[in-house]
Amino acid sequence: MPVPVHRHAAGDAPLTAAQVAANRARVHHAWKLHFDDIQHSLIGGFYQGWDLHPAQLVSRYAALYAFFLDGIDAAGARLKNFVEKAAQATLVGDVFDDAATGQGLLNFFLRGINSAAITEGEAERLTGVTADEFRERSFVKILKNRGGPV
Repeated sequence: MPVPVHRHAAGDAPLTAAQVAANRARVHHAWKLHFDDIQHSLIGGFYQGWDLHPAQLVSRYAALYAFFLDGIDAAGARLKNFVEKAAQATLVGDVFDDAATGQGLLNFFLRGINSAAITEGEAERLTGVTADEFRERSFVKILKNRGGPV
């Protein structure tokens, strides 16, 4: 837990510099551990988590934003290419996409937008998918509305 080791109670002597440093190191270590655990879960596709202490919100937000911001360019290129090809198999870099991947890529951006790590404007710019299309929350509807195969 990201909580200090040493506490100061009323009437006690102030914490020493070493105790303050130990408290800081303990909290930073706990934040790093929590950040790494959240990143591992997000990479594995587990977007929902459970925090035990309010101080964990710091590392939760940092991990969530880092995850979406680190993946935004690659996911944006893939989704843009995929929508443009309208459900044909595509290849961007070394990642192969088939029709089932479209919804997963759309979901990446929907979750990023919902968490405020990604703005609708950024998502639009990177993917070519409009804000209204994102709000539909359905890759199939996007293709259908654009006259593509479903």
